[in-house]
Amino acid sequence: MDGHIAELLTSGYRHHQDIVCDVFGPGFQDISHWRGFLRSTLNDNASAMFASSGWRWSVDSFQALFIACWIHHPVEKGTYMINIEDIGADQREVLKAAYKKHLSGRKSSHLSGKGRSASKGWRFLNGYKELLVQMELTKGTPYLLLKAEGHTTGPAGIIPHLHSWVHKKKHGEGLMASEALHKLANFTSMTEGRAAENYGKGYKALLKEVLGFHGKDVTVRDMIAVLFDKANYDMYAVSLPLTATNLDLGNALDRYCQDAAGGVQYRIGGRIDDEMIADLRALADTLKHDGDVRMPRVFREIRIIPQDLDRTLTFFYNFG
Repeated sequence: MDGHIAELLTSGYRHHQDIVCDVFGPGFQDISHWRGFLRSTLNDNASAMFASSGWRWSVDSFQALFIACWIHHPVEKGTYMINIEDIGADQREVLKAAYKKHLSGRKSSHLSGKGRSASKGWRFLNGYKELLVQMELTKGTPYLLLKAEGHTTGPAGIIPHLHSWVHKKKHGEGLMASEALHKLANFTSMTEGRAAENYGKGYKALLKEVLGFHGKDVTVRDMIAVLFDKANYDMYAVSLPLTATNLDLGNALDRYCQDAAGGVQYRIGGRIDDEMIADLRALADTLKHDGDVRMPRVFREIRIIPQDLDRTLTFFYNFG
């Protein structure tokens, strides 16, 4: 995390070199290639990119932002959402124009469903064919969404997309796109396995079948307010979901899971099952990891501000 993937990229151990070869594309086998691409494409860092004139933007710009996000918080399957509220209205218009000019439209099953493709020349992670980009709002706050996909939505991607959709419908997540990256995520703490905004299977059932929510952008705060109310869980003030930091909210949700795990109490007449509790526990961990901030989230997606990426890139550029 936070740029420490540089340790793997600069390691002299043969095993680590093999991992780099298996996980990353041919243009990302050496840390100097990463640094050169990011510095030139981003105009050094994320804040500089978001402050740039329209002529500096290209498909590569969106790919470089994803790579910066991945360096900040490596994931096997995940969604990054960069908060662009503070870049200013004029620069958001520059970004929106670049988004429309350089990226082709594509269907998406994520949040608003209004996706665009940055797949041209996309060769960062072996096994991943597409970079999905979306401009989203959460409770009025604008975000740039970036997500790597194992297939495109063009003719060649129809069958793989269908297989992944069926698997996601059954298991709550898509098919594995890279065995090497899957191993890296499962056997080291260097990479997270899943950090997505699309709901886990249990959590989706909880929202729709138990709590009565609809849509793909229900926030965790809205969910907790209804959950605690319907479960008659009165350990906290009803204002908690509105006022608490993510850390405090995560601690409260974790305590709920502990109290509900032992039997039928707080399970809304037995309608909340163990799979739902497991997804809530994972969500509680994510909230606690957010720390003392009041940040909206839909599920376990990685929400970032440009300054986070800048600090990570500074470390990454200067490592070794």
